[in-house]
Amino acid sequence: MVEAANWKDLASALRDLHRTLFEHARRDYERAHATSVTAGELLNLLTSDAEFAWLRSLSELMVDLDLVREAAADERDALAATVRAAVEHVLSIPQAPAIAGAFAQRYIDYLHDDPHVAMAHAAVKRVLNAWPRADGDAAAALHERHRLAEKAAHLAKRRSTH
Repeated sequence: MVEAANWKDLASALRDLHRTLFEHARRDYERAHATSVTAGELLNLLTSDAEFAWLRSLSELMVDLDLVREAAADERDALAATVRAAVEHVLSIPQAPAIAGAFAQRYIDYLHDDPHVAMAHAAVKRVLNAWPRADGDAAAALHERHRLAEKAAHLAKRRSTH
């Protein structure tokens, strides 16, 4: 059983990481385009601009976790190992950086270059230590990420019909 506080702590740590990554990406964008963007423009960039597409896998994971976190305790507990595997999958750094996906490629750079990103990453890892570990390799972690997304979609659909 994963305590409700651990769900809240994980959500908070992921939000901090996301915010830190987004701020770094915003600075890169403003520097590359020699412009300053407003809060509204930032939201539009995050949701629709190709330069921010790499960050959407983390955004989507956070939405899924928020949906699952609001489920009944037994449903949440059944997904605890899945949650850990899903978070670790998104934040994993591949052994061969050349095969890294869009998120991992940018994440690796930011993790090495920005101490704020490194601290936020460490905070997520610290919170995850309280979560049960799922068995399996990278393929199993990807499967667990999909399983979590399916459960979140089911919960969202169930909520919208009530």
